[in-house]
Amino acid sequence: MKIFHTNKWTDTDIETIGEVIRRGDLGFGPNVTVFEEKYSLFSKKKFNTSTNSASAAAFMIFHYLLESYGQCDVYTTSLGFTSPAWAAKHFGHNLIFVDVQDDLQFSSEHYRQIRKESGNKIVVMPVLYGGVSTINNFNLVGDEIVVVDSAHCATPTIESDFVFFSFHTYKPICTSDGGMISTDIEEADAYFKSYRNFGRKAYGLTYDIVQHGFKFYMNNLNATIGLTQLEHYSRFLQERRSNYEKLKEKYNLLEHDENSSYYFATTLTDDADSIIQDLKISRHYPMLHKTSFYESKQILPKLEFLHLKILNLPLYYPYDSRK
Repeated sequence: MKIFHTNKWTDTDIETIGEVIRRGDLGFGPNVTVFEEKYSLFSKKKFNTSTNSASAAAFMIFHYLLESYGQCDVYTTSLGFTSPAWAAKHFGHNLIFVDVQDDLQFSSEHYRQIRKESGNKIVVMPVLYGGVSTINNFNLVGDEIVVVDSAHCATPTIESDFVFFSFHTYKPICTSDGGMISTDIEEADAYFKSYRNFGRKAYGLTYDIVQHGFKFYMNNLNATIGLTQLEHYSRFLQERRSNYEKLKEKYNLLEHDENSSYYFATTLTDDADSIIQDLKISRHYPMLHKTSFYESKQILPKLEFLHLKILNLPLYYPYDSRK
């Protein structure tokens, strides 16, 4: 199986990005706001706050939840990247890992089984693993705050209070780095926009520091790159879907839904390790509850049974079926 990387940049894209570089307009600039406004068509949320990473986005969300509700009980899957779970843990929230369904998505059934009424606000953080836009059988109690890790999907359809995105290099919409928080809660949006800019609030020609904050904003260069990517998303998605269909001829792939971003194709096979070595690709992800840092004593039977069988095949380049 031969793999060929594709060039995502047109001459017009390069000219647009080059002009920003020539002007030296590389810090927080006008295209940041434009990118946020246009991204609402993808997030389907009223308020969008761009950041320098999805990690920064998760960090701000869990600080906001701490200040709004105090210590929360955060239920999330063990199959995901560390920074969102770490952010919850960092701010003193109780991190509880949830098992997965057969399709590797958040198991509402297991969540209901292990949920405890501690008096804390309940936060559920599903991961849209592989790029799917929603989760089958996602049935919650109804009193939860839902924070969706949509780092793999640019167009989620799952119901949420907060959703965060990643624009890292190989994501469906990519910049050199970057992220986004999307919500319909105006107060939260104001908090995030101040937080990402050191907690500042402008006053005439100067500013005051009014809250917690850090340098988490997306710069103008990355926002410009992101804007060029939005214009090509439909074409990129078509290419990813085509790659998925080609792989489906060889592998028994887990299904993607109509609005999926097709970040990668996943199959469950006893030959996962040998195929990974043959294709020189990496394994996503270690089980967080089994890593040294999280020191969890939880047992997640389904995930622990399936984990070594997981084979994730990238879809950001085409596969030639000829060996």
